[in-house]
Amino acid sequence: MNAKKFLATTLAAAMFISTSSFTEAATVNNTKAVKIVQTAGRDALGDFAPEFARYNDDILFGEVWSRNDILSLHDRSIVTICALVGSGVITDALKYHIQTAKKNGVTRDEMVEIVTQLGFYAGWPKAWAVFPMAKEVYGDDAAGTFDNLGKKIEQNAGRKALGDFAPEFARYNDDILFGEVWSRNAILSVHSRSIVTVSTLVGAGIFTDALKHHLAAAKANGVTRDEMVEIITQLGFYAGWPKAWATFPMAREVYGG
Repeated sequence: MNAKKFLATTLAAAMFISTSSFTEAATVNNTKAVKIVQTAGRDALGDFAPEFARYNDDILFGEVWSRNDILSLHDRSIVTICALVGSGVITDALKYHIQTAKKNGVTRDEMVEIVTQLGFYAGWPKAWAVFPMAKEVYGDDAAGTFDNLGKKIEQNAGRKALGDFAPEFARYNDDILFGEVWSRNAILSVHSRSIVTVSTLVGAGIFTDALKHHLAAAKANGVTRDEMVEIITQLGFYAGWPKAWATFPMAREVYGG
């Protein structure tokens, strides 16, 4: 096997879940955990890095992704995509997870909103880099029609903090990011938008008061304590263990326990 082919196979093994496993799991209503069976790690790296292959197949997928009764496969796909984009991983691994997200019930309209929101929280160039992959995966899907885009989000934090110093930035923050993007919550719920934001900030290594604010917003938006624990645990694998450790104290302060 040449080096290029080995690299592609390894990326697929380390980051992607087999289609059959996810198709089966995505058909349930996340009321009962569905075991994810994965062999890609052993298939690609079993002879070279057997312990890593075991962690990939038996722990990351066999345990973490299999707790889909606590955090749905739909939401786990969102966490994974946003962690990768936040970390700057715009490779074939990301495309594989966009494909998996589609299998896990993330719709075309939701994906467009996810990537649009990523533009604000991870940076415009990263969103531009993701859209071609998303367009390739969802290209044949028709856009939905919405009579009502959602509940208008009123925000004035930008003007309060920066209205005199950076009035146009304050306007973009209050009227565009919140007044338009977050307000399209009939397409992508505020529950999912909070998952997007927290996962992106952690992926990007943003451990400031902004992250704590968005953890509190996630709680207000219906992300439960158990879901948040699973989100951060999954982020440990996709964004890195130190980032998860840095997030848990903030989450514990917000959620208690």
